[in-house]
Amino acid sequence: MDKKAFTIKELLFVIGVFIVMIAVLGPFVRMAKVRANRVECANNLRRISLGIHGYEADHNGAFPETLGVLYPDYIQEESAFDCPAGKSVGTKEKPDYVYIKGVTELSPPKTVLVEDADGNHGKRSKNVLRLDGAVDWVSGRR
Repeated sequence: MDKKAFTIKELLFVIGVFIVMIAVLGPFVRMAKVRANRVECANNLRRISLGIHGYEADHNGAFPETLGVLYPDYIQEESAFDCPAGKSVGTKEKPDYVYIKGVTELSPPKTVLVEDADGNHGKRSKNVLRLDGAVDWVSGRR
């Protein structure tokens, strides 16, 4: 018997090993995707911060009425209004972020200016953009 072939037992063993590897690695892949979505969302908020402050500088200290007016003069990509973890695609007309009106340049620096819409990252956690440009991950309701 000089034939060099796999037996059914060997083939089933290899398939079993692959199934176990997929089962073990699956949660880690999901965690990496969740983390990547959080980071991309934070980057979107940083771009929105630059757009808001650019608008404010050009309009005598006035903040925009809506986030949508920042596109395309202050934010070049409409994708900045889309949280990758959101259930829908955010646009300039309906962003995945909530803009807090009434904030002025005289407000305290840690005042929340823009935050994730409820449910983007689960029930209790979200990214928030503060007036000073900081983006923080907060757990629980504000």
